Amino acid sequence: MTSAKAYKDAALAERLSDRYFRPKEDSDPTFTPEVEKIAGTMAHLCFQCGTCTGSCPSAPRSGYRIRNFMRRVNLGMRDVCLNDPDLWLCTTCYTCSDRCPRDLVPTDVIMAMRNIAAKNGIIPKNALGTVTNIYKTGHGVPNSDANRAARVKLGLEPEPETTCKYPEYIPAIQKILEIYGTKQLADKVLGEQ
Repeated sequence: MTSAKAYKDAALAERLSDRYFRPKEDSDPTFTPEVEKIAGTMAHLCFQCGTCTGSCPSAPRSGYRIRNFMRRVNLGMRDVCLNDPDLWLCTTCYTCSDRCPRDLVPTDVIMAMRNIAAKNGIIPKNALGTVTNIYKTGHGVPNSDANRAARVKLGLEPEPETTCKYPEYIPAIQKILEIYGTKQLADKVLGEQ
């Protein structure tokens, strides 16, 4: 089922409908350059053609619209971007980036905003649950007996060339999650449930 390609918030839709409008009340002029520096792509060159949203495999199944995020970044709408739960619906397949006529990388813009959000403690609980899995096993979705059987049936080794096969690398992953405070944030937020 395809959902309407519009902003959920009518007031936000009204404010963003004028392409020349730069909202003063929630605009942060440092946001666009900050995102661009992290993403390594010039988001301000987006001309809102919609190819990214039209290409996105998540868009028909959810409210996720990459084009809306690109617009908000260019308007400096830090709080709107970082607090929108749809920010976490991107699967990072890079289809939007492959098809962008301006050769921008919208996926990296989303990843940059996720990084900024996470640094500010804005991250969904389910993502933090995944952090716990990564900390324990090195995988967001640990290997299972069903997956191992499927791999063998396909002629592959039961364990992929990851921490499933090389668990000695798990302490390094744990150290990275601890150094960046990700594990501590996950423990704190998930402990409050």
